[in-house]
Amino acid sequence: MTSLSGKVALITGAGSGIGRAAARLFTEAGARVGITDLNKEALDETAALLPADATVSVPGDIIDPATIDELTSTAVARFGQVDALFNNVGILILKSLMDTTPADFDNLMHVNCMSYLIAMQRVVPEMLRKGGGAAGRGSIINVSSVGGLVSLPNVSAYCPSKSAVIGLTRAAAAEFAPDVRVNAICPGGVSTPMSDAHLESFEDKEAATRLLTGRQLLKRYARPEEIANVALFLASDQASFMTGAVVPVEAGHTAW
Repeated sequence: MTSLSGKVALITGAGSGIGRAAARLFTEAGARVGITDLNKEALDETAALLPADATVSVPGDIIDPATIDELTSTAVARFGQVDALFNNVGILILKSLMDTTPADFDNLMHVNCMSYLIAMQRVVPEMLRKGGGAAGRGSIINVSSVGGLVSLPNVSAYCPSKSAVIGLTRAAAAEFAPDVRVNAICPGGVSTPMSDAHLESFEDKEAATRLLTGRQLLKRYARPEEIANVALFLASDQASFMTGAVVPVEAGHTAW
């Protein structure tokens, strides 16, 4: 089993979906976690699923630097260090290119990419304060999307925001090496509240599911745990020789 024993991980967007799954998997693997989400009620539900002595919880808007600052400070005060950051928060706006407004574009870029930059700026100095081994002093995992690798219809601002995450990941990996490893995950369709809301916009949900998974070789949505397992690996010392990597976890969407 992949171990995070002795490690402290911060997880954004932990109120549901991939973030909640990651919080559970990380603590099961021995980590202590700091979790945050804009939705306090959802965040409290996640916290209730985790060991109380291994969890700190700070609700807030992740694009406000005060949120990641409080989460980091609280985790360091409680657990003494930060070893991993899982930048997982994200939003989706379903609009064609012609209908996308500057406000839509700014919102997506701020949440899906700028918040990752802000989080890394706050957390990396904490990682550098601790000693390192073969795996370095810390690991950062950023969530991009298959939409950051290929074009998708009616998400004309979402795709650039996820492509930007890939560029940010590679730049950070080069800048923080060899002390901090930085990698990106590109999920395909995942069964989360965000994707469920997307399906609700279609009159025929079964047909929509077939359409949205049609390019995926496995022809289904992923479970949040299937993405969180990859984040768990990248956060662990088992991924000690991985940095700057962009890992597609998209059921073969980009294979053909």
